[in-house]
This record gives sequence, C-alpha cells and structure tokens, in this order.
Amino acid sequence: MQGRGAHRLSDINVSTARLILVALICASPAALLWGGVIAQGLTSGVVALALAITARGLRPGETGFLVSIIRLPVIFAAIPALWMLIQALPLGVFPHPIWRSAEAALGHPLASAISVDPGASVIAVGQYLSTVAVMVLSAAVAVDRQRAEWILFALTAAATACALIVLTHDLLFAKTPLAAFTRARAIDCACLGTLIAAAACIHTFERFAARQANPERSVLILLQSFLASSVALAICGGALVIGGPLKVLFPAGYGLFALAGLMTIRRLGLELWGVIGIAAPALVVGIFLVAAHPPERGINLVLAFASASSPSLTALSERVLDDAPLVGTGAGTFAALAPIYREMDDPEPGSAAATAAANVAIELGKPMFWLVAGTAAAMSFILLRASLRRGRDSFYSAMGAGCIISLLLLSFTNAGLLGTTTGLIAAAALGLAFAQSKGRTAQP
Repeated sequence: MQGRGAHRLSDINVSTARLILVALICASPAALLWGGVIAQGLTSGVVALALAITARGLRPGETGFLVSIIRLPVIFAAIPALWMLIQALPLGVFPHPIWRSAEAALGHPLASAISVDPGASVIAVGQYLSTVAVMVLSAAVAVDRQRAEWILFALTAAATACALIVLTHDLLFAKTPLAAFTRARAIDCACLGTLIAAAACIHTFERFAARQANPERSVLILLQSFLASSVALAICGGALVIGGPLKVLFPAGYGLFALAGLMTIRRLGLELWGVIGIAAPALVVGIFLVAAHPPERGINLVLAFASASSPSLTALSERVLDDAPLVGTGAGTFAALAPIYREMDDPEPGSAAATAAANVAIELGKPMFWLVAGTAAAMSFILLRASLRRGRDSFYSAMGAGCIISLLLLSFTNAGLLGTTTGLIAAAALGLAFAQSKGRTAQP
C-alpha cells in the first residue's frame, strides 16, 4: 500500500510539472509583445519551480533513463555557460581594452574582466541557464510517451500563435509598424512551427495506423488531431511566405526536407544511403552559399546573409564585429557597445546585432561561435542517428534534428533566436526530441 501511494504521489507531482510546462509553452507567444527582463525572470522562476516538483516526482527508473539521454546535451550546453561566467569575472585575463582606458582616466587600477559590462553578462548567464533548464524540464516530463504528446501539441499551438501574430499584423494592421526584432522572433518561431506541426501530423498518422493495437483510441479524435495539425502547418507556412523574407524559406524548407527524408529512409530501409542522400545536398548547398558570399564587399560570413530590411544595423554590427577581440566583449554586451559605433543618422540599434551568429561572435568571440556551431551540428547528427535506430516515435528525434538545422541556418539571417519565446520553444522541442530519442522499458 505504501509503494502504491508513493507511486500515486509521484504521478501527481510529474503531472503538475507537465501542466506547468504546457502552460509556460502556451503563454510564451505573449513574450513577443510584452517581453523584457521581468518576463525572463518570471520564466526562470516558473521553470525552477517545475524542476523542483519534477525532481521529487520522477521514479528511479525514469530518473536513470533521463540522465542517460540528457547527459551529453547538458555537457555541450555547459561549455558556453562556463565561458560566459569566465567573461564576467574580474580575473584580469584578456581584459577588454576599455578597462585600460578607464584606468588611465581614473588614475587607479580597476578589477578588469573580458566583459565590458559584467552585470549584463551575469544576467545573460542567468537567461541562458534558464533556457537550458527548459530543455531539461521538457526532457524529464517527456520520458513518458503520453506526456510527450502533450508537449508536442502545446509546442504546435505556441508556434502557431506566433505565426498568427505575423499574419494578423500583415493582413489587418500593415500600417502599424511591427518591431524588427519582434518580427524576427515570430518568424523564427513560425519556422520551428512548420517542423513541429509536421511532426504532429506524422504522430497522428502513426497512431491512426497503429489503432488496431489500441482499440480504445478514437478514430474521430485522431482525425481531428490530424486536421488541427495540418491547419497549424498551413498557418506557419503561410506566415513564412507572406510575412518572412525569402531567406527564411531555405532554413524551413531544409528542416522539413530532413524530417521527411528521415521518415522516408526508415520506411524504405535505406539507412546509410539515405543519410548520404540528406547530407550530400547540405554539403552542396553549403559550398554554393560560401561561393556566393560577397568577398568583394568584405562582409563577414556571419553577416553576409542578414535580412536586407535593416542595412544600417548590419553595417553597425560589422563595425562592432571588426573591433571585437577573439575572446569576445562579454555576453549581453552588444546593447552597451552599439551606441559607441552608431552613426549620427542611424536609427536606434536595439539590443541585438543583425544576426544571431554575429551577436554570438561579437559577445562570446569568433572561436566560441564556431565551437557552438560545431556543437549544434554534432547534436543534430546524434538525433539523426537516433531517429534511424528508433522504432515507433522516431519522428521526435527527426523533428529535433530538423529544428537544430533550421535554427543554425536562421542564425545567419536574423537575430530571432536570441528572443525569450524562440529560445523557450526551441529548448522545449529539443528536450522532447532527446527524451524520445530511444525507447524505454517501463519501470515500476
């Protein structure tokens, strides 16, 4: 009786954490319009509460499984966090030149750091760790197949809401300007939404095909889920076509290509040849993009494909990038540096560079940016391989790999990845993908 009661309490705790996570995901589109430090702080508090509840509620079997699948992603994610913390500490190692100028002006030594604004860097570390915590929480909740379905449909709803913000504005309120950073975040969420909604369609189709194994599953409910997922896919795709620049269609299209390709490979049993079929076009396109990079203008690769809607911000970002040391200027410091490099007629630059790639290269340093990009590629490979090895529910891993590929490409076109909403949806999607990347034998 005591064991049965403990199991019941565990289920209640995890169900509570699931509801908190689903509510947080569904509320995330509001941060597009009313974001800021307060919203980020509330998000961090809610995630911390849900993690505490989950830690108490997970059964030993689920905990061991979670550790086995989330260990490597967390180690990868810890590298940038550790570097951001080093940047913020006054260690006197590789200090930014601004501290020497301040020492000369004040006439006494200062506790110098790599970061030009240690306070902003500490805040950035907290925001980054909050995003990683969302990934861990999503993975912890999604180790159970039924709870994973909740997260999948919550992510579909949230991404669709972001896409509707763009469509509603462009179709009904086009005369009212929408902030460039807000649009970039919404477009990136819509791009992720195409992959998540497509995965939801595949999920419903697989459940429909396997309904004989579960006679209690209602055919009507499955058809309604498939229709809703298809409508979500159409809305997200419509937002990209109507409200997004042409450059975002390639990341979305290639992410969908990876998802569809993996599903086809599994159906036809192509395995190695199928993977080559996905990787070869990526290599060819990558070579083409590098060849098309305009070297005559001397534009850095991380800015070469920036959206043409803000040329002044692109030029400002390039000036900051050219002056940034290899160790970076410190996480979260672009907003402090931008006014120094702003020309007289330039509009207000905002808090981020023209692209997320340029922002990371400026703040964390170019070597760290390429390390992060390589890590993202490694994580996508891990999920691609897991999808091929997975039986049922392989679409979760395929979706996660497609999301990483799309986000990596999107980082070269805009800065939407740096937003709270985009980060939350992406982190929850990746946590879901890793949680379902391999099968789990039910534990007592």
